[in-house]
Amino acid sequence: MSVAADLEDLLVQLISTPSRRVRRLGRSAVFGFALLAVSACTPQQWIVTHFDSAGQVDSANRIATCESNMNPTAVSPTNDHGLFQINAIHRADFERVTGQPWSSVYDANYNSQFARWLFDHQGWGPWVCKKVL
Repeated sequence: MSVAADLEDLLVQLISTPSRRVRRLGRSAVFGFALLAVSACTPQQWIVTHFDSAGQVDSANRIATCESNMNPTAVSPTNDHGLFQINAIHRADFERVTGQPWSSVYDANYNSQFARWLFDHQGWGPWVCKKVL
């Protein structure tokens, strides 16, 4: 199971069966702590979350390392963005697939989520670094 899924399960358990501590903190505080924990995930953890079920974690790590040096905020001179260097021509698809605005392309979670969607539809073909596979 992924880190994000584990945190989500923990959050559901905390909110559905609140302990005295949770009642004292309040649900919004617990939710805030969970969001903080999820945002602390590394790019590699998000890659596992999104590519493990496809058996592509190693390939995805190599692609992201080659494309952006694992930098979620990378921008190329050719208008490629984020961890997997998603080109701006994919903006509408990115927003539709992730449900997030284009600015979220710099979030390793959403960038990996979209990269997985793109991989599912086109394989590693769209990436310049496919040669590292």
